[in-house]
Amino acid sequence: MIFANPPLIELIAELRWLPWPDMQIPAPGTIMQVPFAPAHVEQTMDRFVHLVAAHGFGMSERVLPPNFPLVPFGVVYRIRETNAEQKNFLYQIGPGVFSANALLPYRNWNNFKPIVERGIRVLIDSRHELERGEFTAVSLRYINLFSDVFTEGQSGFTFLTEVLGMKVEMPAGVVQQVSDWKAAKLGVQLSVPLKTGLNMNLTLNEGTGAGKNGIVMMTEVIAVQPTAADVGTIMDVLENAHTSIRTTFVALTNKLNAKMQPVI
Repeated sequence: MIFANPPLIELIAELRWLPWPDMQIPAPGTIMQVPFAPAHVEQTMDRFVHLVAAHGFGMSERVLPPNFPLVPFGVVYRIRETNAEQKNFLYQIGPGVFSANALLPYRNWNNFKPIVERGIRVLIDSRHELERGEFTAVSLRYINLFSDVFTEGQSGFTFLTEVLGMKVEMPAGVVQQVSDWKAAKLGVQLSVPLKTGLNMNLTLNEGTGAGKNGIVMMTEVIAVQPTAADVGTIMDVLENAHTSIRTTFVALTNKLNAKMQPVI
């Protein structure tokens, strides 16, 4: 099913790896030291920017100044399509991180999937030999915003429970003190292992996106085990991730079908 009026803001397929062999990942709660990256990290990024231009992505923007310390997993280049009328696809690359992003107007996964696969192929060809190990993380992330068009002025708590169907039960000691549940602030965070071997992270919060206020829902499915640097293997992970996210989205938004305007 394709929707003419989806709540989607952005879709992100992301890969991560160790950009240099002796890089240490800090323990949770500790501060990461920002070292100067080895020269081969710049070589990987420069090669990707050069090679992907041959595939129609020739508009590159460096978002971090040259000779500035490179933060692991921080974006350095954004690359957009050169001749497309609607430049809603882009690539991003930095030390140990690559993403393919789809922005509005987004149609469907089948249109975006070839863009993702093309970028991954170029990335694998671009990585310096010191970076050509397994990918430490492969993930697919959908960011949706339910604005007033979808909530119709309902509070976040009411929308969560009565529209999305997420029931919240509180102890009697809390319930008896509440004067107005409609004034309750929305905040949900869920992380669950899936039968596919992947993990799903689901968060809902009141916030802003694309210049609108509303309820932001982020659904991410991520491979928790290292993934071989093979295009077919990576695309299988992303395909499984998409199926899980799609199933979750359809189940949660069943009552919003008319507002999302299904066309197929």
